Amino acid sequence: MATIKLPVGIDWTPEILQDLPPDYRYELWEGNLVVAAAAMRPRHADGVGRTYRLLIHAGRLAYLEQGVVLGPRELVTPDVAVFRDLPAKEVAYHPAREFELVVEVVSPDSRTADRIVKPAKYAACGIPEYWRVEETDDGDTVVHQHKLVREAGAERYVETRVVMLSTLEKESL
Repeated sequence: MATIKLPVGIDWTPEILQDLPPDYRYELWEGNLVVAAAAMRPRHADGVGRTYRLLIHAGRLAYLEQGVVLGPRELVTPDVAVFRDLPAKEVAYHPAREFELVVEVVSPDSRTADRIVKPAKYAACGIPEYWRVEETDDGDTVVHQHKLVREAGAERYVETRVVMLSTLEKESL
């Protein structure tokens, strides 16, 4: 296990994170650093991998775990993200305006963040599409697809389709 030496008493920004070891997954929530292990449970990894392959097969510019800069002190790392245009190859964290879709695969410990907190932040930054991938009680995988709408001067997501991941995979063949 690696040890990270972190500066204390600083206001965390995406720029500072660029210099941290890539062995971990970093996010910023209101300037607070959140560090998570990079390892995934097999069920989560399966949902991430299948969704990523589906998007690549559809010809979209999909990448795994790309940092999305939501503001000067806000950075999140969705499981899969689709860029509008080919991204800069050496940049770890990208402004929200560069993305057309972000995907979160829900884990038992990320339900609130993936269902409520992150979609609200993504919408406020104008990312046009949000997908939430979840396992059903019977072990299947379902995708909740959302589109960005603007109502009363604020952006939010509206669920447009709930579909089995296997159905999306068949449709892409």
